[in-house]
Amino acid sequence: MKFKLEIAPLNLDQTLGCGQTFRWRRLGDGLWEGPLGDQLVRMAQRGSILEVEARPGGKHARRLVQEHLRASDDVPEIQRKLAKDTVLAPGIAHVKGLRIVKMDEWECLVSFVLATYANIPRIAKMIETLSSRYGEEIVNGIRAFPTHDRLSEVSRTEMAGLGLGYRAEYIHSLCRTIDDESVSRLGKLSFSSLREELKELPGVGDKVADCVSLFGFGRLEAFPIDVHIERAFARLYHKKGPYSKLRTFASERFGEYAGYAQEYLFYNERLRAPGGACLFSKK
Repeated sequence: MKFKLEIAPLNLDQTLGCGQTFRWRRLGDGLWEGPLGDQLVRMAQRGSILEVEARPGGKHARRLVQEHLRASDDVPEIQRKLAKDTVLAPGIAHVKGLRIVKMDEWECLVSFVLATYANIPRIAKMIETLSSRYGEEIVNGIRAFPTHDRLSEVSRTEMAGLGLGYRAEYIHSLCRTIDDESVSRLGKLSFSSLREELKELPGVGDKVADCVSLFGFGRLEAFPIDVHIERAFARLYHKKGPYSKLRTFASERFGEYAGYAQEYLFYNERLRAPGGACLFSKK
């Protein structure tokens, strides 16, 4: 099934290649491929037009892509508001096509629990291990992310043998702590309540709760803080301190679109290491 979408502004390389999600592969020349729900999706950007091929296809394939790329976000308005920040303002033009993605909530939760103290290749490998063993086949051996019910069938011993390290116990416990109904209920909570309840789950601390709130539940006020953001805050805003202090600063500084600000700062820090360009200015 082939179709076209007009999503603007959009930079597919920035959006899919900056660590928000882990199953997309860049095939070259603006072409990306990855499993999305029950579809294998291949996308190529041609200006403001996105050329999409989804297999096996279906009426919902278009919606899946639109939701994943948050096509309804008014990115120019978001950036206009964030440009009031004198530090962000000089570099926003360089990231105007960088969009926040929206992942399936369950997949996002498991993915970011796996992501603790791991680099992106390691995270991707662990996710592919789970998917290849327990996910439903989409096409040609490519498998969807496993459902909660399927992962719940995996024994503690079997999970421990998958190469997930200490995270195996978290995933095993997570499957027994939460279910699809619970995930649906979480989506109806306020951001503060959602974040606090996520932190009660196995393997979920401040950063994972904020990542899942932002990329899974679509709460744009969430602001995940990792070592990249700590460096950015120290260098650009002269702010240091514990997670709670930096998170409060981000909330007050960026407001309802803190998640977009976080992704811009995160992208910039990865770009400038080592010796890359710096898009944003010091105060």
